[in-house]
Amino acid sequence: MFRRQIITAALALALVPMGAALPAQEAVMSAEEVENLLTGNTAAGVWDGVPYKSYFGPNGTTIYDPADGDALVGKWRVNPETGQFESFWAAVGWTAYSVLRTDRGLAWEVDGQTYPFELVEGRELAE
Repeated sequence: MFRRQIITAALALALVPMGAALPAQEAVMSAEEVENLLTGNTAAGVWDGVPYKSYFGPNGTTIYDPADGDALVGKWRVNPETGQFESFWAAVGWTAYSVLRTDRGLAWEVDGQTYPFELVEGRELAE
């Protein structure tokens, strides 16, 4: 009888798809990882329904280029104490974001919201 219960339990576990019960995996990137990831590269994603590209220059300049408007020039840095990416725009000042590695790729996280993005090597903005 005990042997039958073990076999039944093993068969039931075998029928559950691998990873089906696992939650989505997210890992906050370190300051060094964020710096290496962004410097000299472009992020492409959708922010509040608007496709965008953002370039992160090695000199601390960033260019945000939304599909529905004019490009904006700001500043960026990585806070070594928190590991967060920070951007500066004249209209809002400095804003901090965590950068995540997820099971689907990369994402910004701010105020409990995540915004997936893809990384494109180099400067890839509409001229």
